Amino acid sequence: MGLGPPLGRALCKALPLLLLATLNGPVWAGEGASIDAKRGEYLTQLGNCQSCHTRKDGLPFAGGVAFITPFGTLYSTNITPENTTGIGAWNDDQFLNAMHKGIRPDGAHLYPAFPYTAYTQLSRNDVLSILAYLRSRPSVVYTPPANELRFPFDQRWIIKGWKLLNFREGRFNEVSSNEQINRGAYLSEALGHCGECHTPRTWSQGLDRSLHYAGARQQGWTAWNITSDLRGIGGWSDEKLMNYLRNGHQRGEAVAGGPMAQVVSGSLRFLTDEDLRAMVAYLRSVPAKPGTVPTHAEISVKPEAQGNTDAEALFVSLCESCHHPDGQGLGGPYPRSFPNYSAVRDPDGTNLIRVMLEGIERKGMQDEAFMPGYRAFLNDDQIASLATYIGHRFGGHTHVFSAQDVARQREAGAGQ
Repeated sequence: MGLGPPLGRALCKALPLLLLATLNGPVWAGEGASIDAKRGEYLTQLGNCQSCHTRKDGLPFAGGVAFITPFGTLYSTNITPENTTGIGAWNDDQFLNAMHKGIRPDGAHLYPAFPYTAYTQLSRNDVLSILAYLRSRPSVVYTPPANELRFPFDQRWIIKGWKLLNFREGRFNEVSSNEQINRGAYLSEALGHCGECHTPRTWSQGLDRSLHYAGARQQGWTAWNITSDLRGIGGWSDEKLMNYLRNGHQRGEAVAGGPMAQVVSGSLRFLTDEDLRAMVAYLRSVPAKPGTVPTHAEISVKPEAQGNTDAEALFVSLCESCHHPDGQGLGGPYPRSFPNYSAVRDPDGTNLIRVMLEGIERKGMQDEAFMPGYRAFLNDDQIASLATYIGHRFGGHTHVFSAQDVARQREAGAGQ
C-alpha cells in the first residue's frame, strides 16, 4: 500500500524513531496456548482473512481481491495449501516471517496492504495455529492478477525504507493492568487490525498514532471515529456497541456498510461474548479524539418534505418501501432513524453516496441485511440530488452534492 516521498528523505526522518526504539516488554498473549487448527480457524475469522483473500465468486482463501491505493492496485495472494500458486511449500518460519516481518520466502518485502504491521504483535503459537488451519483447507490452483502499481512503487525494495519509518516488529505488550482490557487490545490491535482503517495516515502513509482510532478514509469509504469521544462511541452503551459489532446493525440507530459490513460478516459475528466484552472494554479505554461528524444531538433536522419534487419522488420510490415512516418496513423508519446515521449527518457524504451506489449486503450473528445498490440504475445527477435531499432533510447540514462528487465515488468503487 502507500509509500511516501523519496526514500532518502524517508530514511532521514526515520532515524529519530529508530533511536527511540526499545526492547519489547512482556507479551500478554504469551506462547502458552497450544498450536491447534481449530483455534486457528477462530483466529483466522477474527483476523478477517477470508474476506481479503476471497474474490467475488472465487474459492475461499484463493486470493485475487483488488485493493485500490493512491499508487495503483494490489491483489491479495492465494493462501491455500497449494504448492505452486499458494503457500503449501512454505515452512513454519517462512510463514512467521510473512506475518511478523512482512517478508516473503524469497526475501522480498510485502506491501503493507497485508497488515503485518498489526500481525507482528501476534504470538508465535497463534500464528502457527492460523497456519495449521490454512493447511487443513482445500488446495486451490489459482494465480491472482499481477499488481498494477506505477513506478517507483512497483519496486518492492522501496518498502524497506517505508518500514524504517512506519513499522516496528514485536509481539504484543500489555496496555493496562486490567486483563480484560489487555485481551480486548490484543483482539483489536493485533488480530482485528482495527487501526488500519480507523486511524488516519501520515504523509508517508503510515498510521498517525496521535489520532489513533479517530476515523479515516480507506478504500473510498469513511471509517468512523471509534474513540470514547461523544462524536465517536462515547455515547453508546455497552449493549448497543456489542450488538452492533456482532450484527452490524442497531435498528434505527446504526448500520454497517462497505468494508465494515465485510468485517461483521467475515469476522466479528464469530466472536464469543467474552471476546466481544473485552473488545468493548478496550475501546472504552482508547483516549477520546475529536470527531468531525456532528452527533444527532448537535443537529437540527427538518423531517418534513423539502420541496425538491424530483428528489422527493426518488426518495419515495426508492427509500420508503424499506424505511417506511410507520416502522413496518425492513429498514428503520426514516423520520426517526435517518438522523441517527453518521453517513446521513456527514457533510462529506462519502458513505451516503457509496451506499447508494453499492448497496449493503451483510450477515450478522442474528440477522442478515440487504439493500440494493443503484450504480446501474441511477445516473450521477440523480444520486447527487437524492443524497443532497437526504442530507438536508435528515442530516442537519446544507452541503450540496454534485454529479462530480458522485462520479469520483463511482470510480473509487469500480472493480471492488
